[in-house]
Amino acid sequence: MINKNPVKTLVQEVDDYLDMSSVGLYEFMWILNGDKVEGSKDQHREYALTALRSLLEDNRGRLVLLLWPSDEVVAELERDIEPEDFNDPRADTPYVAITRD
Repeated sequence: MINKNPVKTLVQEVDDYLDMSSVGLYEFMWILNGDKVEGSKDQHREYALTALRSLLEDNRGRLVLLLWPSDEVVAELERDIEPEDFNDPRADTPYVAITRD
């Protein structure tokens, strides 16, 4: 069972960041680590995925691909989220982010 507090906090923090720019899925993990949320990497990924679903269900953003280190949208994401999408981005490789129109 997922503890709702880390998810709720993560949703609010990402929502605040979305007011300024896109947020890479890797940043969800950085936020959880920075907030010193207990749990394994897999548990953090589950928190991140639950928070992401909440944001998407509430229409607070859409998933896109960005090219590191740019904030420019390369394409819409046309596949399901994979666990690796929460890993740190690599140079010259598109990464998944949530953004607002």
